[in-house]
Amino acid sequence: MSKGKYGDMESFANKLKDMGYEQVRLVDTTNGMFMSKWEASWMGLSGSTLLIGKK
Repeated sequence: MSKGKYGDMESFANKLKDMGYEQVRLVDTTNGMFMSKWEASWMGLSGSTLLIGKK
């Protein structure tokens, strides 16, 4: 996620942890789990991540 569009997601994830979320993770979706780095670039999704958490 681009900082210009979404802000600092690492900082946001830390805020969620401070709010009491047990698990907060940013998962890189371009590392081969969902798509390759080439596919992400081709589709304009470079830096794509999922935010996963559990309250």
